[in-house]
Amino acid sequence: MFPDPCVQFFLALLALSSPALCAAADDPASDPGGANLFIGLLLPLNSPDFAPAAEAVRLGCQAALGFADKKQPLQVVRTDSKQESIVAQYEAAVNRGAGVVVGPLTRSGVSALASTGRVSVPTLALNVPEGDAPLPPLLYSFGLSVEPEARLVARIAFARGLRDAVVVQAATLLARRVSRAFADEWLSLGGKISDVQDFGAQTDFVEIRQHMAGSEAQLMFLSGDAVQARRVRPFLNNQIPTFATSQVNDGRADPLTNADLNGIRFVDMPWLVQTERPAVMIYPRPANFSVELQRLYALGIDACRIAAELLAGYQRISLDGVTGRVLLGGGNSLQREPVQALFRDGAAVAVEDSR
Repeated sequence: MFPDPCVQFFLALLALSSPALCAAADDPASDPGGANLFIGLLLPLNSPDFAPAAEAVRLGCQAALGFADKKQPLQVVRTDSKQESIVAQYEAAVNRGAGVVVGPLTRSGVSALASTGRVSVPTLALNVPEGDAPLPPLLYSFGLSVEPEARLVARIAFARGLRDAVVVQAATLLARRVSRAFADEWLSLGGKISDVQDFGAQTDFVEIRQHMAGSEAQLMFLSGDAVQARRVRPFLNNQIPTFATSQVNDGRADPLTNADLNGIRFVDMPWLVQTERPAVMIYPRPANFSVELQRLYALGIDACRIAAELLAGYQRISLDGVTGRVLLGGGNSLQREPVQALFRDGAAVAVEDSR
């Protein structure tokens, strides 16, 4: 699922961190008696399916705390993917003196913790729970869900004066969820959706080309990943401005491979499309990580920066993060606003204004 994390990078990162931070990670005894509050990082590091993702988050978190002006003690709390293990380790960390907990990472883990009614310290979940039940007090949601990106794309397009949209979506549950998020926001703003086109393995793309050729829509929302987008884009009407989410960016910068993506406007995290941004440059970059692990590493950086703010008692947070601008001003969900970008010469580049 994911490549193995870079061991050399991990060792180098630990060497850069303070001795206190290195001792605290994975070592509950480093905070004797829980005399000092610490950040508990609750991750499924003992799960074969989720360990690579969890390790990327851990490395990002340790990078954030290692380069912070004020060092915060950290304990890494290992779990498997079982809900009872996650809840038990959460409660054990709180009993040891965790002032803030970062995690769980999985949706099922977040749901299990939320349902206990025993969230007793500020807790930054790295996913959203299953279903629509409201989060309990002190449980905050922060993650990389694509649906909020789709709603942001709708607001960006509407602000450009565009009103009539066509949706082109891959025939997958995720693509349809993302399309629905875009459509809900677009229609609430007063926009119109004149057509919806599905595509999949059995699609006649020539028929799509013929259908789209006469479209008078002002914009196209393309819902799908990079592979799916490359497959369908040659058959679309490229005279219509095309918008997408970060799904369309798989991190490859290849003029030939991405030729058909040129001109697509999307939103993505500064970590991937704005590498010279000061808030991004200060952190070490694990160059051998896949784009999926890069995203999770960036999530770990911002999550533990937020956790440090919560541990310090801040109720409102405004963070120039590597995943985007992050805001907490009330409620349980942190708002993450990625930056605008487009494909130019086969590479994803950030733009101030995507016109």
